Amino acid sequence: MSKVLFYTHDKEDLVRAVRLVLNEIRKTEIVSEYNNTPEEDRLTQKEAAKFLGISVTSLISWKKKKLIPFYQVAGSRSVFYSKRELLKVARKNKDLVKPAK
Repeated sequence: MSKVLFYTHDKEDLVRAVRLVLNEIRKTEIVSEYNNTPEEDRLTQKEAAKFLGISVTSLISWKKKKLIPFYQVAGSRSVFYSKRELLKVARKNKDLVKPAK
């Protein structure tokens, strides 16, 4: 006896469903504080913006408004962010972060 398959959804429905599932997974994503080395936890401005799903301009604006924590090396213009700390902020303020497309 052969298996009968019924197709009730199109490709767009499947893509939408997968995106919904992935966005829910992202919201509950657990990042172990013990497995990250300091180098893995450190993000550049560009990486931090991508991680949060926002533009670099928005990230800089948030930094100036002190909405997100950041670090700057003394005597340098280099700015970096902690992935762990960004996740804490994102979990507390879900309206700030946009889901990945």
